[in-house]
Amino acid sequence: MKGNQKLVVALAVCVLIGGTGLTVRHYRHVAQARTARVERQRMAKRIAKQNASISRQINQNQYQAGTSVNQHLTTLLKANHFVGSALVIKNNRVLYQRGFGYANKAQGLKNQPQSTFQILSIQKSITAVGIMQLVARGKVKLSDPISKYYPNLKAGGDTTIRDMLDMTTGFWLNQADWSKQPLSEAKTVAYAVKHVTYRPQKAGRFNYSAVNFLLLAGVIRQQSGHSYRHFIETQVIKPLKLTHTGFVADGLGPTATLGYADKAGKVKPTYQQLAKETTAQMHGELGTGQMYMSPHDLYRFESAVLKGKLLKPADVATLHTRTATGEYGGGVYNMSNGIRSHGVGYGYESDIHLSPDGKTAVVLLSNYRRRSAGIQIAANKIFSELMSGKL
Repeated sequence: MKGNQKLVVALAVCVLIGGTGLTVRHYRHVAQARTARVERQRMAKRIAKQNASISRQINQNQYQAGTSVNQHLTTLLKANHFVGSALVIKNNRVLYQRGFGYANKAQGLKNQPQSTFQILSIQKSITAVGIMQLVARGKVKLSDPISKYYPNLKAGGDTTIRDMLDMTTGFWLNQADWSKQPLSEAKTVAYAVKHVTYRPQKAGRFNYSAVNFLLLAGVIRQQSGHSYRHFIETQVIKPLKLTHTGFVADGLGPTATLGYADKAGKVKPTYQQLAKETTAQMHGELGTGQMYMSPHDLYRFESAVLKGKLLKPADVATLHTRTATGEYGGGVYNMSNGIRSHGVGYGYESDIHLSPDGKTAVVLLSNYRRRSAGIQIAANKIFSELMSGKL
């Protein structure tokens, strides 16, 4: 009996010690999470402050009539600590083009006007045009429910093609949940259909989620009878003679750039660390961020859309319709003075602004992404000066 009592006491002590250990670990985890949250908030404030400082410096620099446009734009971009290639078009003519910083620092290769960069989310505008081309051919309807193309979707099947083009759906697939292995186009789409989640509370209002355009790329595959890549190559790249455009899984061509990373809070480039991108990610960005372009090719494509060279003007107007909850519509942001598109990832940042007629534009493509010095600051300033007639 005494032996049993000792055993009970021993077990009780073990449980107490174990429970105490679990409690200590729990509170340590909570404390660490709180510390990390505070640090993120502190860093976010620092980043916002740095961007605000750069913005003030850029916006205070006013163009003076009679001075050099070239020097004025160079001053603005240097104030933004820009690394990459810049292209400014006014009334269909090149007003400015220049490379800044290094395409490959280790090899001493500098960025040039024809350097190629990942365009990231700007590819969504290409996918959107592909969908609208199929709409024009009667193969797809904007009112079609997505379940027509993916009957195995677990939820959200009544979501329309139009909803997906406008990012007003409840679909979500975190990038961390993408396949860790490179997949073919067909398997990438199948993986997304199987793993996508649906949040009904997000439906009906702007909710940016890349998986919408991945699934739209799958619709292009189904209704064209070819791979997404083949469709884009034959319906966009070849007709427009885009010689500095392609898919990143093949590399970025002979004028390639490397994507550089830096710690949050850094402004001036140091070129000390390359950004990481796996082959699985290159394939997983199907239809949403797996292409590269030069500034001239990007302008040529977006301008051709607005000029009615790939779609009828009425179809362009339908595609580029703002939603009730924001500027986004048809793969681009629709502003009062034109359209814009933007992308970030893997050490790259891309930005383009165009006038409604596609004749005036600002294209900034960077291979050195820094949250504390976003390239949209300079892009917004330059485009505003163009559209107001100051340049």
